Amino acid sequence: MDAKEFKQRFLPHHQFLYRVAYHLTGQAQDAEDLLQDLYLKLWQKRNELPAEAVTEAYLVAMMRNLFIDQRRQHRLDTSAELKCEDGPPDQLNLDHQVDARDAVNQLEGLIRQLPTREAQIIQMHEVEARSYEEIERDTGLSQGNIRIIVMRAKKKLKHQFQSITKTWTS
Repeated sequence: MDAKEFKQRFLPHHQFLYRVAYHLTGQAQDAEDLLQDLYLKLWQKRNELPAEAVTEAYLVAMMRNLFIDQRRQHRLDTSAELKCEDGPPDQLNLDHQVDARDAVNQLEGLIRQLPTREAQIIQMHEVEARSYEEIERDTGLSQGNIRIIVMRAKKKLKHQFQSITKTWTS
Protein backbone atom coordinates (compact mmCIF):
# COMPACT_ATOMS: atom_id res chain seq x y z
CA MET A 1 0.00 0.00 0.00
CA ASP A 2 1.43 3.35 -0.97
CA ALA A 3 0.96 6.68 0.84
CA LYS A 4 -1.90 7.79 -1.41
CA GLU A 5 -3.92 4.63 -0.78
CA PHE A 6 -3.13 4.84 2.94
CA LYS A 7 -4.49 8.39 3.09
CA GLN A 8 -7.62 7.42 1.16
CA ARG A 9 -8.33 4.55 3.52
CA PHE A 10 -7.57 6.03 6.92
CA LEU A 11 -7.73 9.83 6.83
CA PRO A 12 -11.54 9.96 6.44
CA HIS A 13 -11.71 8.50 9.97
CA HIS A 14 -9.45 11.18 11.45
CA GLN A 15 -12.08 13.31 13.21
CA PHE A 16 -13.92 10.30 14.60
CA LEU A 17 -10.68 8.75 15.86
CA TYR A 18 -9.61 12.04 17.43
CA ARG A 19 -12.88 12.16 19.41
CA VAL A 20 -12.33 8.59 20.57
CA ALA A 21 -8.74 9.39 21.57
CA TYR A 22 -9.91 12.49 23.45
CA HIS A 23 -12.54 10.43 25.23
CA LEU A 24 -9.87 7.92 26.30
CA THR A 25 -7.22 10.42 27.39
CA GLY A 26 -9.25 13.43 28.50
CA GLN A 27 -6.69 15.88 27.12
CA ALA A 28 -6.19 17.34 23.66
CA GLN A 29 -2.40 16.87 23.54
CA ASP A 30 -2.59 13.27 24.75
CA ALA A 31 -5.36 12.56 22.23
CA GLU A 32 -3.21 13.94 19.41
CA ASP A 33 -0.26 11.82 20.56
CA LEU A 34 -2.41 8.70 20.77
CA LEU A 35 -3.85 9.33 17.31
CA GLN A 36 -0.38 9.90 15.89
CA ASP A 37 0.80 6.62 17.47
CA LEU A 38 -2.19 4.84 15.93
CA TYR A 39 -1.41 6.20 12.46
CA LEU A 40 2.24 5.26 12.88
CA LYS A 41 1.31 1.71 13.83
CA LEU A 42 -1.11 1.49 10.91
CA TRP A 43 1.58 2.73 8.53
CA GLN A 44 4.15 0.27 9.86
CA LYS A 45 1.72 -2.63 9.41
CA ARG A 46 0.07 -1.30 6.24
CA ASN A 47 0.91 -4.35 4.16
CA GLU A 48 -0.19 -6.82 6.84
CA LEU A 49 -3.55 -5.27 7.77
CA PRO A 50 -6.70 -7.31 7.25
CA ALA A 51 -9.47 -6.01 4.99
CA GLU A 52 -11.63 -4.99 7.97
CA ALA A 53 -8.89 -2.63 9.17
CA VAL A 54 -10.67 0.28 7.49
CA THR A 55 -13.78 -0.15 9.63
CA GLU A 56 -14.24 2.21 12.52
CA ALA A 57 -14.79 -0.69 14.94
CA TYR A 58 -11.40 -2.17 14.06
CA LEU A 59 -9.67 1.20 14.34
CA VAL A 60 -11.31 1.97 17.69
CA ALA A 61 -10.31 -1.44 19.06
CA MET A 62 -6.77 -0.89 17.86
CA MET A 63 -6.67 2.57 19.48
CA ARG A 64 -8.10 1.28 22.74
CA ASN A 65 -5.49 -1.49 22.88
CA LEU A 66 -2.73 1.01 22.11
CA PHE A 67 -4.03 3.30 24.87
CA ILE A 68 -4.14 0.44 27.39
CA ASP A 69 -0.62 -0.67 26.45
CA GLN A 70 0.71 2.87 26.87
CA ARG A 71 -1.07 3.28 30.19
CA ARG A 72 0.33 -0.01 31.51
CA GLN A 73 3.81 0.92 30.33
CA HIS A 74 3.54 4.31 32.02
CA ARG A 75 2.48 2.73 35.31
CA LEU A 76 5.22 0.12 35.16
CA ASP A 77 7.92 2.68 34.42
CA THR A 78 8.61 3.70 37.98
CA SER A 79 12.26 4.30 37.27
CA ALA A 80 11.39 7.58 35.54
CA GLU A 81 10.36 9.08 38.88
CA LEU A 82 13.75 8.35 40.38
CA LYS A 83 15.88 9.76 37.57
CA CYS A 84 17.62 13.01 38.41
CA GLU A 85 17.56 16.00 36.12
CA ASP A 86 21.00 17.61 35.75
CA GLY A 87 23.86 17.22 38.13
CA PRO A 88 23.84 15.67 41.56
CA PRO A 89 20.54 15.64 43.44
CA ASP A 90 20.02 18.00 46.31
CA GLN A 91 19.10 16.73 49.77
CA LEU A 92 15.44 17.80 49.43
CA ASN A 93 15.09 15.82 46.21
CA LEU A 94 16.66 12.74 47.80
CA ASP A 95 14.39 13.05 50.82
CA HIS A 96 11.38 13.29 48.54
CA GLN A 97 12.47 10.19 46.59
CA VAL A 98 13.04 8.20 49.78
CA ASP A 99 9.66 9.29 51.16
CA ALA A 100 7.92 8.40 47.90
CA ARG A 101 9.57 4.99 47.75
CA ASP A 102 8.67 4.32 51.41
CA ALA A 103 5.08 5.32 50.71
CA VAL A 104 4.87 2.97 47.71
CA ASN A 105 6.35 0.10 49.75
CA GLN A 106 3.94 0.79 52.57
CA LEU A 107 0.98 0.87 50.19
CA GLU A 108 2.06 -2.41 48.60
CA GLY A 109 2.20 -3.92 52.10
CA LEU A 110 -1.30 -2.65 52.84
CA ILE A 111 -2.59 -4.19 49.61
CA ARG A 112 -1.11 -7.55 50.64
CA GLN A 113 -3.00 -7.27 53.95
CA LEU A 114 -6.35 -6.98 52.16
CA PRO A 115 -8.47 -10.10 51.75
CA THR A 116 -7.26 -12.15 48.78
CA ARG A 117 -10.09 -11.24 46.41
CA GLU A 118 -9.86 -7.52 47.17
CA ALA A 119 -6.07 -7.53 46.82
CA GLN A 120 -6.30 -9.36 43.52
CA ILE A 121 -8.89 -6.98 42.08
CA ILE A 122 -7.20 -3.78 43.28
CA GLN A 123 -3.92 -5.10 41.83
CA MET A 124 -5.59 -5.79 38.48
CA HIS A 125 -7.42 -2.46 38.33
CA GLU A 126 -4.96 0.04 39.80
CA VAL A 127 -1.53 -1.46 39.23
CA GLU A 128 -2.07 -3.33 35.98
CA ALA A 129 -4.57 -0.70 34.68
CA ARG A 130 -7.05 -3.34 33.59
CA SER A 131 -10.61 -2.35 32.76
CA TYR A 132 -13.65 -3.63 34.61
CA GLU A 133 -14.52 -5.70 31.53
CA GLU A 134 -11.14 -7.44 31.59
CA ILE A 135 -11.41 -8.14 35.30
CA GLU A 136 -14.94 -9.46 34.83
CA ARG A 137 -13.72 -11.82 32.15
CA ASP A 138 -10.86 -13.11 34.32
CA THR A 139 -12.67 -13.38 37.66
CA GLY A 140 -16.26 -14.14 36.66
CA LEU A 141 -17.54 -11.36 38.93
CA SER A 142 -19.99 -8.80 37.57
CA GLN A 143 -18.75 -5.30 36.81
CA GLY A 144 -21.00 -3.93 39.55
CA ASN A 145 -19.38 -6.20 42.12
CA ILE A 146 -15.93 -5.29 40.86
CA ARG A 147 -16.68 -1.57 41.16
CA ILE A 148 -17.90 -2.02 44.73
CA ILE A 149 -14.85 -4.10 45.67
CA VAL A 150 -12.50 -1.50 44.16
CA MET A 151 -14.30 1.35 45.94
CA ARG A 152 -14.25 -0.42 49.32
CA ALA A 153 -10.64 -1.51 48.95
CA LYS A 154 -9.57 2.04 48.05
CA LYS A 155 -11.43 3.36 51.06
CA LYS A 156 -9.72 0.85 53.36
CA LEU A 157 -6.31 1.57 51.88
CA LYS A 158 -6.79 5.31 52.14
CA HIS A 159 -7.84 5.09 55.78
CA GLN A 160 -4.97 2.76 56.70
CA PHE A 161 -2.43 4.77 54.73
CA GLN A 162 -3.55 8.03 56.34
CA SER A 163 -3.24 6.55 59.82
CA ILE A 164 0.27 5.32 59.01
CA THR A 165 1.43 8.62 57.49
CA LYS A 166 0.13 10.47 60.56
CA THR A 167 2.49 8.41 62.71
CA TRP A 168 5.38 9.20 60.33
CA THR A 169 4.83 12.94 60.62
CA SER A 170 4.23 12.95 64.37
